[in-house]
Amino acid sequence: MNYPAQNKETRRNDLFVTCSQGLEPLLAEELEQLGCEISSLGFRGVYVKGTELSTIYRINYCSRLGGRVLLPLLRFRCRDRYALYDGVLTIDWEQYIPKGKTFAIDANVHHRELRNSLFAAQIAKDAICDQFKDKTGERPSVDTKNPDIQLNLYIDNELAVMSFDTSGIPLYKRGYRQETVEAPIQESLAAALLILASYKGDEITYDPCCGSGTLLIEAALLATHTPPGYLRKNWGFMSLPNFSNDEWLKIKNEADKKIIPLEKRRLFGTDINKDTVRVCRTNLRASGFHTAVEIIHHDFRDFTPSIVPTLLISNPPHGGRLEDVDSLRPLYRSLGDFMKREMAKPSRGFIFTGSLDLTKEVGLAAKKRHVLNNSGVESRLLEFDLY
Repeated sequence: MNYPAQNKETRRNDLFVTCSQGLEPLLAEELEQLGCEISSLGFRGVYVKGTELSTIYRINYCSRLGGRVLLPLLRFRCRDRYALYDGVLTIDWEQYIPKGKTFAIDANVHHRELRNSLFAAQIAKDAICDQFKDKTGERPSVDTKNPDIQLNLYIDNELAVMSFDTSGIPLYKRGYRQETVEAPIQESLAAALLILASYKGDEITYDPCCGSGTLLIEAALLATHTPPGYLRKNWGFMSLPNFSNDEWLKIKNEADKKIIPLEKRRLFGTDINKDTVRVCRTNLRASGFHTAVEIIHHDFRDFTPSIVPTLLISNPPHGGRLEDVDSLRPLYRSLGDFMKREMAKPSRGFIFTGSLDLTKEVGLAAKKRHVLNNSGVESRLLEFDLY
């Protein structure tokens, strides 16, 4: 689908929904399905027309691919540090930072003079604190780790945008990850892989290297139409001056009514590491899907499923150094052998990896390769048709 080109004027009052690099078109499609009107695609995000509270609530609660929903408070020309300070000072901050609440500023700056994002954030913080000191005689406290109010500063050349982060905690933090393992896949990226795989919840789905269970839990959320924000209690938008609890609960309840039960024996995974299996089961219990998703402590290389899978999807280790890659070559060959030997025919397989070398070891011709960014690493979701 073609989306409008970026236009600074037409997006003056648009929300900006952030996402991982490369997911912008997929996020735009998801937001349209949520009833949003797309203004344009941006870098690592999508502009959504309007700033209605109902739209803010719905995106935060229902978007599987978004990271943060940013509400613009002010767009202004920023020639230098003084213009930045003066611009931020024009906002009435008492509306957005109640007395006794802490705040933090996340900055992303591309400017010929303001070359350091932390420096730009410091200037904005000084403007906010100076305004409070002049009006009330007190300065609000900054908490960079767990602030009550999260703000966002974006500067591109001489255009500055100061926004209120209506998400607070990033949306990918669903609330079910109680424990983790080395290099876990981010929840929103796992959801993106499943969406790219056209997963609908009606296939027998198997993850042979399930790790902390993120792919299986995201699959369960999709299969049951459970909103990704279902487990969360706190949101940035609850601190907006015009927040309506009644309207928020209406949006939430509308989404919750669509939830359906998860069929048993549809989702299962294995992992060779006993401690990893324990972590996976802990996270599944926190998600509420522990009774319907089966996790088995086993090496998939000598595993015969009791139910033949029709969809395999996995994010196996891919190594960071040459010697790691070489040691993983047999693992990827075994994944290809498993798909040939144990999968139903016809069926589908998806392997996500950050190593181009290892993609050659699967021994199957990929029908398609989806190129994605995984924490700064160019990665590929290999799609296989199995006959």
